[in-house]
Amino acid sequence: MKTAAETFSELQSEILWGESARSCLGNETQGAGAYWHHVLGGKSYAPAENLHGRLGWLTQGDLGWPISVHDGSPGGSFSISLLTQYVEYPKAELDFISSNWLRLVTRIGLNGFKALLLCAQADKTVQWNSWMLSTNLIPLGTTPRIEAVTQTLASKFPDHAILLKNVDDQTDPGLLQRLREVGYRLMTSRIVYYFDGSDAVFFEKSTVKRDMKEFKGEERFRWVGPDDFGVEDATRMAALYRLLYIEKHSRLNPRYTEAFVNGAIRERWLEFHGLRDRDGTLVGVFGFFTLDGILTSVPFIGYDTTLDQETGLYRRLFIGILREISARKQRLNYSSGAGDFKRRRGGVPVVEFNAIYDRHLSSARRAAFGLTESLLNRVARPWLEQSGL
Repeated sequence: MKTAAETFSELQSEILWGESARSCLGNETQGAGAYWHHVLGGKSYAPAENLHGRLGWLTQGDLGWPISVHDGSPGGSFSISLLTQYVEYPKAELDFISSNWLRLVTRIGLNGFKALLLCAQADKTVQWNSWMLSTNLIPLGTTPRIEAVTQTLASKFPDHAILLKNVDDQTDPGLLQRLREVGYRLMTSRIVYYFDGSDAVFFEKSTVKRDMKEFKGEERFRWVGPDDFGVEDATRMAALYRLLYIEKHSRLNPRYTEAFVNGAIRERWLEFHGLRDRDGTLVGVFGFFTLDGILTSVPFIGYDTTLDQETGLYRRLFIGILREISARKQRLNYSSGAGDFKRRRGGVPVVEFNAIYDRHLSSARRAAFGLTESLLNRVARPWLEQSGL
């Protein structure tokens, strides 16, 4: 009897572009498929100002994945650029290091690592399952198809490294092992945090209990759900996202456009929930992206950072997220960052990887990727796990 991988290897993998790709997704009216159908419709639907590349759709049997092809153009967000993720983003945060000496050493180290990534042409990639989001959920059923998909991409893009981002062992415990067997390099990316709504043990955490008690019965803000958002809210929602992710954190985060938010409201690409004040002004919002029963809210979250910190808007939004996943009995990938905050509220830390396939590339690029893999897994991973970011 054939294994699942052997069965899927006999199916034809096909890459579709433009209207052919949109036709393949034409029956999707909501959710992830509808989102990518509109993204393929042209620049007016581009998710963000700093997300670029040639976009298409890859099919294999009854399953499909968005793909994006990148030729090393500078200025991309970390979600499409390894150079931005591993070098430019950390450089932008060097000012948070109080020690001048440590800041100098870190800068020198990052410059050396940048030279290594440039040797690998690390941003010359074809990325599959590239939803152009900060966290790209991987659909169930991907594991047995990895080899066939990889062979197709390697033959069509002989000069591009093949990249699969946001890989961990939570949604499919066999995914990492299969990627290794096919020949992918697994490069430490970041620490992400999972919350399981099926048991909701996070409600027993003292920090969660404290927050729920603090906000219970307060009438300053009211919750609104998906049916309470209209296209007239798009401008405000985009502004709240920018206040948090762009102005407070980094312009290297995806800079989502108002058009993206507008489409997400109309087509339910994201399921929005938020807080309005007594005047009806939206002061905080998050949007769930769902794929095969797994949720992530990180593609879109924002709040009015100009209000007093004592209002606790981020903590309020987080309580709303926990209530939603508990009611649905679903799991949440709450991405990276604010590690201490998430752990104290029940988040389970998981190492996430960028999977790179380079066996079809030149020996020089393979050597550079090999050294990159070694440095990230032997140096960066222990530091990430120890620092608890």
